[in-house]
Amino acid sequence: MAGVWEEALVEEAIYLIAHLAQAEQHLMEIEGETKVEDLIPMIDELRNKRKMVGDILFSALKIEGTAEKEEFRSKLESLWCSLKHLAMALVHCDETTEKLIRRLECHLQSGEGQKAQELSKRIKELYEVRQSIRNFIKMLLFDVSKKLTSAPQVRCREDLCIME
Repeated sequence: MAGVWEEALVEEAIYLIAHLAQAEQHLMEIEGETKVEDLIPMIDELRNKRKMVGDILFSALKIEGTAEKEEFRSKLESLWCSLKHLAMALVHCDETTEKLIRRLECHLQSGEGQKAQELSKRIKELYEVRQSIRNFIKMLLFDVSKKLTSAPQVRCREDLCIME
């Protein structure tokens, strides 16, 4: 049962990290286009919340170590950054699939069977991509993380631009 609990925890935490990162990115886009500087503290707060979720996830999975001063990204920073990007890729894969499913429904309603069949094949391929992303996340958290010897706090270089 513990394995199922950990897998469910990972899945929810990964989606939480991805959605926080997506919200952060959307606010950065708005700030970049409008120069509304009031958004900068909100962006920093979302980034801090995302990092907090990462810390909680790593703590729950007992992925830990000591902080080291390194010129380049540490092993855990690289793990964290990979997980953040895989989480965002998972969400984008889901959103892409949803959009293709809506297009598939349109083809079916308009009697375009050949187009619907081709799109159905592509949707199945996206489901395979999604499963691969999930497998990569599980492998990183349950296998690769156990092989790391250096583990400072959860962040990547892009997260260093905020005040701590």
